[in-house]
Amino acid sequence: IHDNGNLYVVSDDHCIYVFDQTGQLKNIIGSMGSGNGSGQFFWPSGISIKGDVLYIADSGNHRVQKLTSTGKFLHKFGQQGSGQGQFNWPMAVIIDTNNKLIVSDWDNHRIQIFNDKCGWLLTIDGNSSGNHTFQSPYGLALDPPGNIHVAAFGSNTVKVFTKEGVYVRMYGDPNRPTGIAIDDEGYSLVSES
Repeated sequence: IHDNGNLYVVSDDHCIYVFDQTGQLKNIIGSMGSGNGSGQFFWPSGISIKGDVLYIADSGNHRVQKLTSTGKFLHKFGQQGSGQGQFNWPMAVIIDTNNKLIVSDWDNHRIQIFNDKCGWLLTIDGNSSGNHTFQSPYGLALDPPGNIHVAAFGSNTVKVFTKEGVYVRMYGDPNRPTGIAIDDEGYSLVSES
């Protein structure tokens, strides 16, 4: 939800729908495709808004796109792969209070963190052993202290890490969790598929 109250929704129609507070469709951003610099999407799955800037997890194109709230293309980063800054179906993107981008990287079983210039900073590797292990991360959320909550679809759990990637805890027993949100009091709301 934008500061002006407009709701931005990613769609299987390979676009983003913008609705006003009454539910009226105001705009459609993007179209199906893989073009560079054109705001084309292939299965966009996650969106985050900071001011008048949108960050979209463009899953099928294995990248994250940055657009204005009116749909003007600004930047993209990522490509298919398993290296730093590469993705294999990014599913969610969130922005922390320091403007770092946090992206769930579904098929690479990891979370990647980038600075505000989209430069790679850190990877939380779900392929690690022990408490760090998780599979197919989908939704992401930040709690009031800034910890990262990962809805791990393939592991049927929610894992919590500090912004430095240190394991904190896990909770819940969700059945294939996809979405997660945390309210101002720290309560988690988790959707199950």
